[in-house]
Order: sequence, then C-alpha cells, then structure tokens
Amino acid sequence: MRIVFLAAVLVLCTVTNDAAAQAQATQTTQQTQQIGRASAFVARLDFIGDNPAALHAGLGVTVPLTREFSVGGLAGAGLSSTAFSGRGDLFGHFSLDPYHRNSWEPYVGGGATVRIDTGPGARTYLLGFLGANGPRTGSVIPGVELGLGGGVRIGVTLRWTTK
Repeated sequence: MRIVFLAAVLVLCTVTNDAAAQAQATQTTQQTQQIGRASAFVARLDFIGDNPAALHAGLGVTVPLTREFSVGGLAGAGLSSTAFSGRGDLFGHFSLDPYHRNSWEPYVGGGATVRIDTGPGARTYLLGFLGANGPRTGSVIPGVELGLGGGVRIGVTLRWTTK
C-alpha cells in the first residue's frame, strides 16, 4: 500500500511539474512574440567633433532583419565651422537586450558614412557606435549614442515604431 501511495505521489509530482514547465514555456513564447521588432523612423541630433566640427539634424529609418539585428540609413544636415555640412549613413545595429529585460536597451553598431562640408568636400569614413534606447512612451523611444565616424559623435535619438 505504501509503495502504491508513493508511486501515485511521484506520478502526480511529475505531471504537475511538466504542466507548470509547459505553462511557463507558453507564457515566455507569448511574451517573446509580443515584443517583436518593427521598422522605425528615426530623428536625431548629433555633434560631430572633427575638423570641421558640425551639428547635424537627421532623419532615417531602421528595418529589423532578426530580433537582434537591424539595418538602417539616414541623411543629416546642419552647420559646421566652415559653413554647410551634410552626411549620409548606412549602418547595422545589434541589440544587446533584444527581449527588453531592462528599461534601457544597449546596442552596438557600425557601417559607413559620407560627410560633405563646404571646403573639404566629400569624405567617406567607417562608422562605429555604442548606444542605448530608453523606455518607450507610446510609440516613441528616446535614445543616446556615442560613436566614431568622421570624428567623435555624440547624439540623441527619437525612434517611432508601430509596435
């Protein structure tokens, strides 16, 4: 009788544990699907400290290829110490927190930039950056970025997403 009772308890614990594990897996899958990644429109303001130093406002778009990796491009224009200044960036961006477990989502990225200034003309540079997207407010996600590409870059960003 004791053996039958112990066997029944063991079976009940196993079934309960399996059901709890399956429920947890289902909940995690649903949360992951809700997070998703969506294309985003980006507005940004950057200080680029090179010769010549410049302040650029830019508009662009990012498109997710996977949950962790997005590609994008932007065009920016503004003033430099010599007069007009503009740039175009193409980049890839890798999220270090794709499931948004923290309120700030750090990322790293790189690509290429073409900078055009009155005087020096057009120049092409490699681009590398570190950044973090802040907590979402509705469909807007603020962010900060530090990088290199035609000089040291310090920027603030606003991303608009559909999710």
